[in-house]
Amino acid sequence: MKNYNIHTKLLILVILIVYNCSSENTTDEKNVIEEPKPTVELPTLETNEAQDIDAIRATIWGNLTNDGGSSVTERGVCYGLNENPTYSDTKQIPTVTKGSGEFKVDISNLEAGLVYYARAYAVNGKGVGYGNQVSFKTLEINVPILNIREVKVAGAHDLFIDIDLTENGDLSIDEVGVVFSTHEAPTIEDNKIVRDEVESSFKQRISNLEPETLYYIRPYAITSKGVSYSDQISMRTIKKGNFTWYFWNEDPNADAETKATYARIRAAFDEATEYYNNFTSIEKHVNVNYSPGTPTADANFDGWINMGANSSYQKTGTAMHEMAHTVGVGTHAKYWELMQGSWQGTRANDILKMMDNNPNGQISGDATHFWPYGINGAHEDTGDPMLYIKHALIIQGMKTDGLPSN
Repeated sequence: MKNYNIHTKLLILVILIVYNCSSENTTDEKNVIEEPKPTVELPTLETNEAQDIDAIRATIWGNLTNDGGSSVTERGVCYGLNENPTYSDTKQIPTVTKGSGEFKVDISNLEAGLVYYARAYAVNGKGVGYGNQVSFKTLEINVPILNIREVKVAGAHDLFIDIDLTENGDLSIDEVGVVFSTHEAPTIEDNKIVRDEVESSFKQRISNLEPETLYYIRPYAITSKGVSYSDQISMRTIKKGNFTWYFWNEDPNADAETKATYARIRAAFDEATEYYNNFTSIEKHVNVNYSPGTPTADANFDGWINMGANSSYQKTGTAMHEMAHTVGVGTHAKYWELMQGSWQGTRANDILKMMDNNPNGQISGDATHFWPYGINGAHEDTGDPMLYIKHALIIQGMKTDGLPSN
């Protein structure tokens, strides 16, 4: 009986030992088996043809078709002048990214008239993947274009022109203006006038010129690519006027008040004749008489002017108004022929339209006066230099239309 127990116990012990060893080996084998790692590949992409191409810009759409089994950390388009551009070359990230994988890249700061190569790219844990290569050619650059309008106005020392910015071009405009010279094709190295701001249209006065001289004028614009010049015109300044005056019967022994009147009249005619001589080519001599009995002032074609005692009329505007009478306004048959409620000549009206920026401008008048800018009373004399300039230029236009000055 004892032997049976011993054998039985030995058998159970052997079974337990075998079982434990088997169990431990099974656990060890499970521990050394590794899960297969996913394979990571480079991302794959498509590059679409360039769109919206101009001289310095283009748009390219790319499409991430497969992320390669890893998160994409960056995508975009690389481009350059050599084929097969890479991530280390010039690149641009998207401005638009869609959930479908498509993305849009706007490329700028290109050079005009060149062939560029481009590829979509994407970066994941494996590296940089590229799409197919596309190529495109930028357009020739469009420069700003400024045009000088047909009607232009000249004085002896000044020219007036209207300029329109008809084409902005492809680049931002930093500066506009005009250049001028007595030789053709002037540049900014000659004489230039810079505008305070870039405007779609503007009137330009060119001053300090020589009388009876031909000038060449070109508008210009400056962009990041340099200076561009528009078409050239030529203009000639007019002959300087020779309008002179004499103070008739000026009393050297007059009282202080009368002498003050003389001083006002003298200053008025000195300034008035300066405007006539700079903005008309009229040659005329007139005699000015202080006439206290004259209510305001009067004049005739023979060149006689009476100035009354009313001090509000002893000013430049009145002097110019009376000088206009001495050159035919309201005093000559040719004026009455041309003034039929409105001025029938073309040049004076063209000057008014141009100087006032009013295509519907029209000089009107009666048998004695014209308006606007006739300065037909002290209330119209604002003292503004442009009032005097426009008056003189219109008188010059009337002279061109046939009004005699002598």
